[in-house]
Amino acid sequence: MRQPILRQRKNLKLVNVLLLSPFFFPEAISTGKYNTCLAEALVSAGHGVSVISSHPVYPDWRPEISFASLPGMKIQRGGEWIRYPASGVLRRALLELWYAGYALSRYTRLTDKPDIVISVFPPSLFFLLLNLWMPRSALRVGIAHDLQGVYAARTGGLLYRTLNFAIHLVEKKCFNACDKMIFLSSSMAGRAIAEYQLDATRCSVHYPFVTLTDEIQNSGPRLDALSPDAFNVVYSGALGVKQNPYGLFAFMNKISGTQENVQCHIFSAGPVFDQLRAAKQNDDGCKVHLHPLVPTHQLAELYTRSDVQIIPQALNTSEGSLPSKLPNLLAAGVPVFVICEPGGELGELIESADAGVVAHTWDSDELAGQFKMYKEKLIAESKAARRQRLQAFVNRRFNIKTLVGDVLSVASKKEKQK
Repeated sequence: MRQPILRQRKNLKLVNVLLLSPFFFPEAISTGKYNTCLAEALVSAGHGVSVISSHPVYPDWRPEISFASLPGMKIQRGGEWIRYPASGVLRRALLELWYAGYALSRYTRLTDKPDIVISVFPPSLFFLLLNLWMPRSALRVGIAHDLQGVYAARTGGLLYRTLNFAIHLVEKKCFNACDKMIFLSSSMAGRAIAEYQLDATRCSVHYPFVTLTDEIQNSGPRLDALSPDAFNVVYSGALGVKQNPYGLFAFMNKISGTQENVQCHIFSAGPVFDQLRAAKQNDDGCKVHLHPLVPTHQLAELYTRSDVQIIPQALNTSEGSLPSKLPNLLAAGVPVFVICEPGGELGELIESADAGVVAHTWDSDELAGQFKMYKEKLIAESKAARRQRLQAFVNRRFNIKTLVGDVLSVASKKEKQK
């Protein structure tokens, strides 16, 4: 299912690429998986790739020391000594500070200076400092996975208003310093261009790409919990403010308790999931099954066993990010039930591809009613038929080849300007 990695083209000038992000292999989800696949594609195209990252930390926010390597890459990892606090605000602040210092110290020791520096945002502070050290000859490419200002703006109070101001200031300076800015959705790009006065000609949009492999491996008890005799409704992935976790739980608990043969499962990890599980596991009213994350090599089987997957998006966050799991679910032919705000890009993508059902409320009773009404529609088409029908849409809209080509085009444009 994963698209073939870009192969080296004739007459393509090879370059040295530095990828900067705390999140990288062997992290198996979200930004870490995205960054790993991007680096692999660049290596496969014949380019040299170096990575400055953290030891794996996401989504548990507990560093796991790793010396794992990947062919053709030089990976430097730090932060194994960090102990992240429970507060999400303090956790992000600590990440910004230590990674900024680490990235700067590692960059100054590089023996081969990169031709292209890819900075994946957030965090952002590291690039603000590093930009002062990098020569102008180094081409700066930024990839924004989230607009942190969107999430900071949802909270009130003096502390959060101050934080919001700081985030906007840092993101604005970082994005404007890049020769190319890549966003994961059109709404993200539009908001960033308007708020940060970006040069639109330097901005482009590339949706997340397919990272799912065809490997299917039985995992035993974890996935065996999805009974073939039940209608399995699944959420899988990290849980945070973007997913409205307690709203998601309330909806899933409602349909588990009131709709015939429906079983709901959440496969996740991280502080919010741990809090949710601690609060609900001894509650007699909890009808949702809570499981650890599914390893990457078992995702294909998880999708095979899922009758419907939920994609939740908290209200007023549609311009902040686009779920990275979306292309994998579409490529696997899994019906999706999406909860998002009206007019959001996520809902428009699902409706344009006829890939599932979109709801625009977080009221659990209303959601349960809509789910019951559309449940039969979601499964009327087999996964195989849905996968085949959506293949062209997925290849066109969620393609790593066009992303890599756009990243490398910065070098060729610079050559023409000389």
